[in-house]
Amino acid sequence: MNRGEVIQREAGFDALDAAAASDGAAGNGAARAPSVGTTPPGAASAGPATPVAKRPLRICWVLPGTGLSGGVKSTRLLAEAMVARGHDVTIAYPKAGPPWPSPLHVGSFVRHAWRGVKAWRSPADSQLPHHLESSTARLIPVNEREVLPQHVPDADILIGTWWETMEWLRGWPACKGMLAHFIRHYELFGGDPERVREVYRLKTMKFCIATWLRRLMAEEYGDPNAVLVPNGVDWSQFNSVPRDKAPVPTVGLLYSHVKWKDTPTAFEAIRIAQKTLPELRVLAFGNKPMLPEHTPPSNLEFFVRPPQDQIPQIYRQADCWIVSSVSEGFGMPGLESAACRCPVVSTRCGGPEDYVQDGVSGYLVDVGDAEQMARRILDVVTQDNEKWRRMSEASYAISRRFNWERSAEILEGALIAALENAPAAPEPVVAAGAPVR
Repeated sequence: MNRGEVIQREAGFDALDAAAASDGAAGNGAARAPSVGTTPPGAASAGPATPVAKRPLRICWVLPGTGLSGGVKSTRLLAEAMVARGHDVTIAYPKAGPPWPSPLHVGSFVRHAWRGVKAWRSPADSQLPHHLESSTARLIPVNEREVLPQHVPDADILIGTWWETMEWLRGWPACKGMLAHFIRHYELFGGDPERVREVYRLKTMKFCIATWLRRLMAEEYGDPNAVLVPNGVDWSQFNSVPRDKAPVPTVGLLYSHVKWKDTPTAFEAIRIAQKTLPELRVLAFGNKPMLPEHTPPSNLEFFVRPPQDQIPQIYRQADCWIVSSVSEGFGMPGLESAACRCPVVSTRCGGPEDYVQDGVSGYLVDVGDAEQMARRILDVVTQDNEKWRRMSEASYAISRRFNWERSAEILEGALIAALENAPAAPEPVVAAGAPVR
């Protein structure tokens, strides 16, 4: 590839070099459902064999929709880890997507309308890969814009995964389960901020995927009892043997249209770094083509909707992975890259602070500071191979702490304790002489 060239590819990975391809992520399937608890040959075990649950639970997760987001993927992986522990798990979601936003929220309303127009004009767009194509959990796609009680079986636990799903669920009958809120981001960006805050004020069980969200629930919403259930790594998909720096210095990132992902700052940081290191190579992937206003840096290869089995090949080619978000619930790509032995340069945006140790496994920089990010990118990719390998191994070692089986064990313990401590349901009122069923 010539300097200054930008290559955009539609899902194909023919350009990946032989060294990365030989790492073993083969296949051409879309968002598969990897088996939980398996570890590639030669990889260290991430924990003991999955034990049988102390008490089998009926658990129903309700999502606002599906897609290729980290929230959908991580919900499925955690649900599958609970299935592996012996629980009866359901994931329900509207096939038609979430309800229409209020016209008062002009941006959200226009985006929703435009997605509908594109789906009508190109039916294939509505058949794009997503993370709920298959699962060991029971999947219930609902042909409505909202999941209703009659769509799902009775359960012990009912879990909402987005502020709006909590609005749906708060009035459901008790037979559908004790209500819990699985908090994956501070979702003020996703609707009327006061409605979102009201959801966080609900007196329900709360589970948070990152330390900053747990702290937020305690400090802003007066709930110090939220339980930290971090995301894990799918070790059947993301892993890497010890490796050296790439022959050509290479940086990688997730490309996104989402404003708070702040792709422009990442691109600007790379352009600044390329003034010092013109040969700096850039790899990026995302689920949508690049916007014209997102001026890309030189030497960029961009992969649109790559098959899931080939994403690790991108990570394994990078000397440094960058996360430029303004706010990040967790930041799954950063952790996945660490599992593939990438040092990570991230903004102090929340979630990545749980898996980036500043100066050891990568660097943390201020939000929106492209100059500082550029300096840290150069610090990573220009250090000698021995120092880079130490940082690479430190990043991998931190990633080994994140394991879906361990997270499932935490969740299981909290749910069983909550059920055991719940007040007994009142006895049903039966008319005199009526049979008791």
